[in-house]
Amino acid sequence: MSNEPVEVSAAVIEDKGRILLALRPNKPGKPGGWEFPGGKRKVGETFSACAQREIKEELAADIVPTGIVYDHATNIRLVGVSAKLNGKQPTPLEHEKLAWVKRSELLNYALLPNDIPLAKALQENSITLPRTAPPEKLALYIHVPFCLRKCRYCAFYSHPPKKGEIARYTNDLIAQIKALLPMMPYLELASVYFGGGTPSILPGKALLSVCEAVKASIRWTDNIECTLEANPAAFRSEDLKFWKTAGINRVSLGVQSLQDNELKYLGRLHTAKEAEEACQTLRKNGFKNISLDLMYGLPHQTLSSWQDTVSELLSWQPEHISFYALSVEKGTPLAKEDPTLPSDVTTMKEYWLARKLLKEEGYEMYEISNAAKPGFHSRHNSAYWDTNNHYLGLGPGAHSFCRFPYQSMARRAHIDPAWKIINTKPLNKLQKLGERIYLGLRKTDGVQLTPQDEEIFKRQIEDLAFRKLVTYKGRTLKLTNRGIELANQVMSEFV
Repeated sequence: MSNEPVEVSAAVIEDKGRILLALRPNKPGKPGGWEFPGGKRKVGETFSACAQREIKEELAADIVPTGIVYDHATNIRLVGVSAKLNGKQPTPLEHEKLAWVKRSELLNYALLPNDIPLAKALQENSITLPRTAPPEKLALYIHVPFCLRKCRYCAFYSHPPKKGEIARYTNDLIAQIKALLPMMPYLELASVYFGGGTPSILPGKALLSVCEAVKASIRWTDNIECTLEANPAAFRSEDLKFWKTAGINRVSLGVQSLQDNELKYLGRLHTAKEAEEACQTLRKNGFKNISLDLMYGLPHQTLSSWQDTVSELLSWQPEHISFYALSVEKGTPLAKEDPTLPSDVTTMKEYWLARKLLKEEGYEMYEISNAAKPGFHSRHNSAYWDTNNHYLGLGPGAHSFCRFPYQSMARRAHIDPAWKIINTKPLNKLQKLGERIYLGLRKTDGVQLTPQDEEIFKRQIEDLAFRKLVTYKGRTLKLTNRGIELANQVMSEFV
């Protein structure tokens, strides 16, 4: 080996669950010419550890990760690795020096779960390369499993944090972000959503560190929608500066009701006044996109109390409002009481009253339970209702629908705390079509069908139309008002 700097390039290519690798030195004016075998793994040694050890043994070099990129033109993932030879800095890694590696020249390796550390190192220094196709965007959901106290109706995975648990969770989450996000076959984020639990329970500095890890791992643009769910009772004014620095530009505040007796029944820790003060605090601190959540169909709730809640809430002029009927879930404290819920007729009266009041104030119903001022539809939630969009869920209670590293098909999946991707069976053709339709029916504009959809679901469409639960005009399938009231029944026809 000469003492001149020599650059070593690595191309990691995904192909049906396998990883293919080749390493070569790039000499001035003559790229390529040497193939690094790299197949001599020791017992218990991961692929990345083997590669790094052999580079050091063969070249007496220290690895310097220089970038990771997904090339949509060739459907190949390229990972750049430079090496310090004899203590000298390598030349910058360029696109041309990666692109010449051919698939036929590479050796096969099985990808092991512990091979992720290589990607973990690579995101430290990223490279920006020209693209031949538009970037694919990914919606990111981050589940924060902590709350001050479980509400009586809540069936989501959450609990009050034990001593030191928030710090451990934050560290684990950041490690997972840095390991997994750079490996995902997506170039840019479409949106970020912190859900719970109660994400606002995180200290501001912890939230900031999580967002910084995301930004270091995948492209985060200036106009991204980044939402944080907050509870008026878990709300610290001193954290708001960290929220803004982190990139939080949309806050979803869990109000649920503006009747104190109803809030107490639900087990909420805040009053109506405290909810209003929380909203005002957000406004004073410059948040211009606020969403408020409400619940209807509560025991002892009257049409009058519901109207008072919605009318008062509208006077705060939030950009977005979500309202959901109370669902008594098995295993919750509320279910153990077996409460008497309002009749379906009363519950639907409350639903249509809310829609009427929202329309009068200029809000657009764009989904069964979501309304917004023009231009303020939730971009992140909209990704869930359109299977052309993909989302990744991180955290113990999160699920995903996206392509994972070394898997070309979009899959429904859950990633457990040990970072294992489970339940990754892809949907079959019929399931994909049915899911696209029933999720699309949640949208006020309905869903556009193809001739193939018509052929496969002809019986269901004709039956639902005959029962006046849907309309079908110009290939657009939409719920009628009666269909909205029986939405679960309608959507089950396509599952």
